[in-house]
Amino acid sequence: MMKQPRFSPGQTVVLQEFVDGKIWGAQPLLVVQDKPDLTALYLPDGAITKMPTRLDGSRVKASDRVASKWLLQDRDWNKLSYLRLNVPGSAYSVLLFWQASDMSFYSWYVNLEDPLRRTPCGFEFLDQWLDVIIAPDLSGWHWKDEDEFAEAVNLGLIFKAKAAALRAEGERVVKWIMSGRSPFNGWEKWQPDSAWGIPVLPEGWDKI
Repeated sequence: MMKQPRFSPGQTVVLQEFVDGKIWGAQPLLVVQDKPDLTALYLPDGAITKMPTRLDGSRVKASDRVASKWLLQDRDWNKLSYLRLNVPGSAYSVLLFWQASDMSFYSWYVNLEDPLRRTPCGFEFLDQWLDVIIAPDLSGWHWKDEDEFAEAVNLGLIFKAKAAALRAEGERVVKWIMSGRSPFNGWEKWQPDSAWGIPVLPEGWDKI
């Protein structure tokens, strides 16, 4: 298999998510860095993403994925901007959120997922429902979407052994970040290049 080249700072790439051979979501992200030890991707306020929604327009559930009762629709990403930090091969990404109005730091977020896979136009992955939110000052943390995670396990989308491994990984990453010694600490002080515009999904974003 031909090795995919690394992306350049400021370049727009696509983060795709696939379910049963269909695109479950797509986001246009700006490359901050793409190095062997850490990839950093930025989604600013105002970008248009593709997100799955229920047929009535509400947020999808695990049962909707099983029944294929969902649509891919545009979503205007607003109010918050985020930076996605990923150590290649890891089963999570660390997201840092800022308030779009003044770029004040809002929260840390651990997104549990299958490892990112590099593609010609960006990256693809599969979210695993469970996430962690950490206070901006690292004073505390809590699980997010535990009910949806439990539903996914009950429906067989996630095996119990993997569910336990995901929880353990989430707790490990939280301790690492809260220790102040992870490769993610310090990025909360980062600010985007003022010359960057709003990325848009390029041609081929829906290629499977």
